[in-house]
Amino acid sequence: MPRILIFFSYRKVLLIISFISLLFIKCDDNSIQKVSAPNNFVTINNNSFFLNNKSYYPLTLNYIAELRYDNNKFWISSSIDYSNKKSRIYTEKDSSILEFKSHMQLIKDMGMNSIRLVRIGEVNIDSKTNQVFINARTKSKKDTTLVLSKSSENYSLYLNALEESFKIIDSVGLKIVFLMNLYPDYKESVSHFIKVAGKFKYNSTIMAYDFKNEPLYFDKEKRTKKEVFKCVNNWQRKFRKFAPFHLSTIGLQGIREVFEWDPNILNVDFISYHPYEHEREQVRNEIYWYSKHTNKPWVIGETGWYSSILNESDSLSSQKMFINKTLQQAFDCNAIGYSWWQFKDVSWNDFKNHSDLMGLVTKSGIVNSSTSDFPIVGTVKESVEVFKNFNPIKEKSNCKCLTNYYNYSNSDKFSLTGKLLDDDGFPIEGGVILAWNKYWTNSYHTITKKDGSFQLLGSFPFYHWMASATRYNMIRADINPLKSKVNVENIPSIKLGNLIIEPLSFLD
Repeated sequence: MPRILIFFSYRKVLLIISFISLLFIKCDDNSIQKVSAPNNFVTINNNSFFLNNKSYYPLTLNYIAELRYDNNKFWISSSIDYSNKKSRIYTEKDSSILEFKSHMQLIKDMGMNSIRLVRIGEVNIDSKTNQVFINARTKSKKDTTLVLSKSSENYSLYLNALEESFKIIDSVGLKIVFLMNLYPDYKESVSHFIKVAGKFKYNSTIMAYDFKNEPLYFDKEKRTKKEVFKCVNNWQRKFRKFAPFHLSTIGLQGIREVFEWDPNILNVDFISYHPYEHEREQVRNEIYWYSKHTNKPWVIGETGWYSSILNESDSLSSQKMFINKTLQQAFDCNAIGYSWWQFKDVSWNDFKNHSDLMGLVTKSGIVNSSTSDFPIVGTVKESVEVFKNFNPIKEKSNCKCLTNYYNYSNSDKFSLTGKLLDDDGFPIEGGVILAWNKYWTNSYHTITKKDGSFQLLGSFPFYHWMASATRYNMIRADINPLKSKVNVENIPSIKLGNLIIEPLSFLD
């Protein structure tokens, strides 16, 4: 029998695969299955990322980009935050594109294999007109807003600028986690996502779309877990339809998100956690909790520590040591990727959190990438050596539970005790107890032990508390610290007794 050869283009093959797979997706199915992606897309299998059929461990650098435009020309450039008062700000397209490409190559030279592209995809919604708009910068350096309406030429120019930047990123061998900004209360943000996802449906440079950044801080509405569950399911349905080969994630601030944006109810491909060192060893302690209580693949999507000098020693407080400790802890505790905040130092005057100095590149000196003599303002910090030397195929060590896991701050001025139980009276391990001062301005949290018991310690009296656990409801109440009694440790204490929380019924 003669063989019949049928030739399809690569794009047509992808279209056929996508169409067939969508026939089997039910609109009300909360467990929508991802279709098989071509090898050049990043995928997840057996709790690991893969690329071209090989294990892939993302070492990701957060990079702030901004939109520029001049005379109907749109392009993506580095953020003005990465410049200093003495450095030149490139306002012409050709020079700013060269700078952007040099930054991407430098990131590759620093040992990273991916970037999390920040700000350029985070559109805003006008609450009065429901129009989508994005902040942009003109040649004269002024900030302005560009409306991205369906009939506007701005949309196609914006998408083309994104495409141009993605090609540059791909040319140096990096993948992209593209941060967007979906709003639960505005369908227009989902419409915008559909436009972006449709444009880049077959673009394998994009590793994942990040739907939402830190809802604990940036979603101001109080929501029930059921509302969050339904919202993210809706996002994921749209995502599966218009970006069938890409991955999805949401960036959670950390343990405290469990009260609303519970990681185990979010219908995304993997969770991105953003722990920071607000208390001593908080990051490594939170990583331990993620490992024990996250039921899906997860990465460190953001973390950071500042450096006060360029060539700092490996003291316990150095940036290099912090990266060493937290990267190792993440790896040992089964994180499948690690992302650093951020590319370069900035001048935001955030002295309390030291975030101005969390970059891996300073704002002084001149450095070149390995493939270009284009001058990059800055000097690469010594801490970059950790990423260059990291071996993702080495043997894992034990995931460490540190001695201060139940009390990051070592506070001892006030105490809440009790036991967290389910509605059958069984103890809940890994539940979260959070309490505030009188005016809701400061707080502490702790984790319940295997027998459900907890002791929350703080440096001030508690007036308000709440408790929850992943895949359980939340309870809360107020208390009067004047009714406390001094315990055997000579600490004013209130006993909350047995706290009963019910499992989330809508997950059945």
